[in-house]
Amino acid sequence: MKSLFFVSGIAMLTLVGCANKHALTRSMEQTEGTRAVATEIKADSATMESANVHLDSAKAYMEQKKNQEAMNALETSRLEYRLAMLRAERDSLKTEDERVEGELRADVERKLLYQNILENENKEAK
Repeated sequence: MKSLFFVSGIAMLTLVGCANKHALTRSMEQTEGTRAVATEIKADSATMESANVHLDSAKAYMEQKKNQEAMNALETSRLEYRLAMLRAERDSLKTEDERVEGELRADVERKLLYQNILENENKEAK
């Protein structure tokens, strides 16, 4: 009976180890994918550097078989890559907003100029 519990315990530990390994591998793939996208869009460089450091730490933890630390480092890295992408998007939107605001201001000025010309022509016609 004791040997049955022992074998069952070993089987459970093996299954948990395999599940952790699969989750760790999947998390690494997701992080690498997020990094590729962030690199492609030329995301915020300071945040990218920090994310790269965490990714390197995760790889080192994986080699040392410290799965929980590796998962934490991967999650931190992935979040920092996403933050870098969001900062790049924010900067892009800010630039676009300033451009549109300038165009709108020019349109308003043109409208006022045309109204002024029209009023002057109406005064001269009377």
